[in-house]
Amino acid sequence: MFKVELTNSVELFLLANVSREETLARIERSVGMLAEFPFAGPEYRPDYPAATPPFPCRYLPLSGTPFTLYYLVDESRTLVQVIDIEWSAGNPKKRFGSL
Repeated sequence: MFKVELTNSVELFLLANVSREETLARIERSVGMLAEFPFAGPEYRPDYPAATPPFPCRYLPLSGTPFTLYYLVDESRTLVQVIDIEWSAGNPKKRFGSL
């Protein structure tokens, strides 16, 4: 079982942008799933440079929500770190802007 951590920027984003309990519950379930299945999301390989993160990561679209989680897996520390969350209504050029 992996430990899952959210970065401060992800926590702040959730507090500021997710008000529906159902959506928050779905996000929490998905984050919990990453503890058991850290490689559930595919490697993130964008087609355009503006969306490229500063390091390789994985992503997990959250069905039933407009959000996608971006995360790192550190097998040696059994740690999943959620580094960013994308809102489909957001500007893709600002993805990973807080990293």
